[in-house]
Amino acid sequence: MTISITNIARNSLKFSTVQVIGAVIAMLASMYVATIIVPEEYGIYGFLGLWLMYASLIGPGLVSAGSREMPGLLGKGEVARAVRIQNVSLTPELLYSLLPFIVILAASFFFSDTTTRTGMFIIAFSYLSARLANFWGNYNFIREKFNTVATGNLIQAIAVPVITVICVYWLKVYALLLAPLIVNVILWIYYLKRGPINFRFQFDRSETIRLLKVGIVLQGGTLVFWAYQLMDRTLIASMLTQEQLGLYTYAIGFVTIALALPISFTNVLRPILWRYANNADSVLEGFRDAKRIAVYLAIGTAMLIPLAQLGFYLVVNLITTKYTGSITIFNVLSYNIYLAAIVTIPNLVLISTIVNKQRLSLVFYIIGLTLNIVFDILIIQLGYGVVGVAWVTIGTQGLVTLTVYYFARSYMFTRKAEYLRHQAKILVPFILSICFFFFHRYLESSFGLRAFTGISLAAQVIAWGMLIGGFYRDYLSVKEIKALVAQIKEGTRSRKTEK
Repeated sequence: MTISITNIARNSLKFSTVQVIGAVIAMLASMYVATIIVPEEYGIYGFLGLWLMYASLIGPGLVSAGSREMPGLLGKGEVARAVRIQNVSLTPELLYSLLPFIVILAASFFFSDTTTRTGMFIIAFSYLSARLANFWGNYNFIREKFNTVATGNLIQAIAVPVITVICVYWLKVYALLLAPLIVNVILWIYYLKRGPINFRFQFDRSETIRLLKVGIVLQGGTLVFWAYQLMDRTLIASMLTQEQLGLYTYAIGFVTIALALPISFTNVLRPILWRYANNADSVLEGFRDAKRIAVYLAIGTAMLIPLAQLGFYLVVNLITTKYTGSITIFNVLSYNIYLAAIVTIPNLVLISTIVNKQRLSLVFYIIGLTLNIVFDILIIQLGYGVVGVAWVTIGTQGLVTLTVYYFARSYMFTRKAEYLRHQAKILVPFILSICFFFFHRYLESSFGLRAFTGISLAAQVIAWGMLIGGFYRDYLSVKEIKALVAQIKEGTRSRKTEK
């Protein structure tokens, strides 16, 4: 039995498509809302959003710990035990949710402004509803009910901006706060009907303590991840101009959109890989397919980078001409498309239940974050500006990626030579994509828009064609493509049979 890459890609495409649709609808809704809401009200909305974000980031991490163990149990057919782990981890999480809820409600009384005080009251209930919807969605995802979760995400992506647009004229800023609350309640009811998880309150002190020890580490990883996302912009905001912050923020927003497909792929891979690994005869056997998947991911994300650079260049020069200064920033940050995606493979290995090295992974990310802060400050003081900050971000992420891969090697490879060959396979596409950074800079300074586009596309087709044809025939040969097409047809027939 092997992991179907086509199945993962097909399911991940659903989530990334929903994410892009949601981003487009949200952008259009924001433009309309901006014609009605004044900046001061938007400021209140942003302030309340920070409260909600920080409340969501802080938690015991019990659901994360339980979600890590369930795929293996479900894969072995131990459904009753998996449901018990789910209930034991979810019960204290639900009870914990009351604490931030009460804190936000209590904090609302300290604000004299009526709008802020009422908004705090609304987001307290929004926090609870979001937790319920997210928990039920998560456990459906762990059960690999990807259609159910993708539909839920689509409901949320469409309903929130639609309700906001309908109500904003009458409710003003309250529409932005009430829409997520209403949709989260609808979403939770949807999961209760379409994706029941057989939950009941269940207490087990020793099991909860065991899960808590793992959950705190996993939750710490989430906090460090968000710190990584915010720290560069925080330092730019405090040490450079608002214009530079605007250019950087604009560029990183498009990187986030480009990351939708690879991140969706690795998210779908997570429960599937853990289920497969827990049912294998050995750790090496369990993560055998992860090596092949990593190569596909490396090729795919590396090919996406120069394409994204070209796309951003066209958007800026044809539509958002005021942001031409962000082109170089984006071209640097676009390499995170590869790095952020490829590091998930060894990271999933380390934090799996059969390896159980999540503390090691957390330490690497903390060290990476620390280096990122130190070198960001240094590079700004040396006068390299936001482009320098972007290179530091890529450099520290690259260091973390190499380190995590090195420490996961003994669980994926039997010999050092095999590990080194694998590293070469995943690094060569990345090195080629770096060449396009310099190539695009040359084209930008020497040619017009049409010539830039045509030459870039032709160069990409030739370069990737030669690389894949010369070194990756075992991964993208005619035989391999026929096998992938056969898997797609088989999947289509299976879905028709189910219907």
